[in-house]
Amino acid sequence: MKGALAGAWLAGTGLVIWRQLRGGGHVPVPGALLAVTGLVALLGVAAHVVPAAGPFIVVTAWGIDAAGLLNLWPSGLGAQVQQAAASGTAAAPAAAPAGRGPVLA
Repeated sequence: MKGALAGAWLAGTGLVIWRQLRGGGHVPVPGALLAVTGLVALLGVAAHVVPAAGPFIVVTAWGIDAAGLLNLWPSGLGAQVQQAAASGTAAAPAAAPAGRGPVLA
């Protein structure tokens, strides 16, 4: 359990550092690294307090890393969702008929 969380921490820290070096040409501010470390530390405490939730917590930590990885490339999933939202292809919510409130049964 500890090794899997340590790997997720290392991967998350590496993603933050790589993103800053590539995008801004400088090392990340300490707060960015502290946020990753704090998140994984809280997940580690939760895994220690509730051992039965350990596998779920490890999958959550790696899922957060995967989400960060998808946002690294401009043409990734995040950019596709933003392009769809900007083009207005999302379905508009249906409006309620005028003068009628919600139906309570």
